[in-house]
Amino acid sequence: MRRSVISIALMLTASAPALAANVDALREGLDHLPESVFVQEKGDVAYFADVDVMSAQGESGPANSFVRLFAAADFTPLQSLASSEQSEWETKAGTTRDKVRYFTSFGVPPNTHTFWGLVDEASATELVSTLETIGFESAGMPGVVGNGEPMQFNPQDRDPANPWRTRVGAAQFAAATGTNVVQAQTPQAAMTAASDQPRLGQNPIIATALAGLEQSAGEAHVVQAVVISPLFGLAGLDPAAVLSPTADIAETRAKIEAQMEALGKGIPAYMGGIVADIQTDKMGAAIALAYPDCTVAQAAADAIAGRWSDMAPDTAQGEIETGTAEGVDGLCAAVVTVLIDESETVQNPAYAAVLNAHMRREASVLQIGSE
Repeated sequence: MRRSVISIALMLTASAPALAANVDALREGLDHLPESVFVQEKGDVAYFADVDVMSAQGESGPANSFVRLFAAADFTPLQSLASSEQSEWETKAGTTRDKVRYFTSFGVPPNTHTFWGLVDEASATELVSTLETIGFESAGMPGVVGNGEPMQFNPQDRDPANPWRTRVGAAQFAAATGTNVVQAQTPQAAMTAASDQPRLGQNPIIATALAGLEQSAGEAHVVQAVVISPLFGLAGLDPAAVLSPTADIAETRAKIEAQMEALGKGIPAYMGGIVADIQTDKMGAAIALAYPDCTVAQAAADAIAGRWSDMAPDTAQGEIETGTAEGVDGLCAAVVTVLIDESETVQNPAYAAVLNAHMRREASVLQIGSE
């Protein structure tokens, strides 16, 4: 039997300031992303990676530090750092590694955006100024610089150590906004993302999820995270069930019916939330979903705990704690924490258990449906 311990109330073991400090970088990152990313037609609307925390987890250099990064997250500069010598990366990045706290990203290739989270506004401004000394020029939009023509395949410019070139050598465009620098695929996209507009972190749904995450993560450090919309809980039918390699109609029908039954079961519909990869002396996952009130939120948290015990792989099983946290504008967060005793891989199997099911379009522990 899979081992899990479910606690109805999450016991806080750290002071409020200490809890807040562990999500400070995530909160700041979401305060720079446009609120409009929340209405994308995808369930995983934005990703976050804490460079400082990942670096501290590594034992020998960037490549080992960032292997924990979830593969589906599109972080061109971080992937460049992971595959390069740090000194070479810094020469081409326009800044030093110690000035970069985190990265956030959103979008679907080729229209992706990455936000560099710097230690302060001066460092963000300095990064853009430095880029102008290493091949970047004004891109024709206020405050935006670039290193070529947008959206062009330039194989001669491919350079894994250059965070300002894509895998196909395409040019990148940069603009500073607060403590962040936007990296985008076109000048217009960079200018729009950096412009004055409502931000994701101020959205009541996401602010509520952040309040829940503070409680769910506890003393743990947030290594990486994904912001999700309700679409995350609406998985589709697996095409493999329909496109069967066999001509056995009965077998194909049975597969489809089994999936439809699984997709009909789930947790109460949520408004949005955050799933985080966390680390203390153990690794685990912290989940915070926004609901209209705490009664529904507690029911959802308990349902997630039950589904985790039934559906998560053995490698992701561990101690489960559930609870609620009061949020913004009367909203309430369902909070769930899963801590696993050990893992044979550097990647976090608890975090992967949530995201892999979504990427495979399978019913997951966060599937919306009837109990």
